[in-house]
Amino acid sequence: MTFIERYQIAETWQEKALVMSLYHLAASERKDWTIKKTALVFGVSIGLASENIKLANAIDSGSHVINCKTRQEALTKLERKRYVS
Repeated sequence: MTFIERYQIAETWQEKALVMSLYHLAASERKDWTIKKTALVFGVSIGLASENIKLANAIDSGSHVINCKTRQEALTKLERKRYVS
């Protein structure tokens, strides 16, 4: 199964974020790889790709955003944390 296929069948925002982030990380081994290219591969906007990678990084660092029910709730929580820090 490819990353794109896994992304398409993912049922949660957490899965989608992690799959896209892993793909981007692997593809970034090539010097010319950009977030724009990741967005094109997955057929999403650059903004969505960027947010997914940001969310996956937060999950990876142990943030409680993983417990948020919606993607928007997780983004809001991250944004609030940024302003508090």
